[in-house]
Amino acid sequence: MRRIWVQAGIAFGVLAISAFGFQDSAARPSKAMFEKTCSACHTAESVASARRTRDQWQTVMEEMVSQQGATIADEEFNPILEYLVSAYGKVNVNTAPADEISQILGLSQKEAEAVVKFRKEKGKFEDFDALGKVPGVDLKKLETKRDAIAY
Repeated sequence: MRRIWVQAGIAFGVLAISAFGFQDSAARPSKAMFEKTCSACHTAESVASARRTRDQWQTVMEEMVSQQGATIADEEFNPILEYLVSAYGKVNVNTAPADEISQILGLSQKEAEAVVKFRKEKGKFEDFDALGKVPGVDLKKLETKRDAIAY
């Protein structure tokens, strides 16, 4: 049951981020949920010290609940997950779908789709310089999220 809710929440979170242009994590209520729920044991700085993929963040959250006794209300699980992915996520540009690339790197859906199209046509990206060759992608946006990119 949790998996279905998580998948539905992921879809909703990606749509909300795309539709409303949430680039500033401080403006989202999910950040407040994260701070309220997780700050008893973690500072934002400690969370930010290690970027993780969506699956890794989900695993961490599930382990916090099942093994560490954390309490996360069902209705808060997905918004917190979406916040963590958006603010502290990591994405492999060689394997991720466009919506995940868009969410984590702050690219428009069109830019993220260009990344996917380029890798399908030209092969995997070896490094940041190769990723920077994708036509129509704002290199400045990529530079600000360089630490969130995996190859």
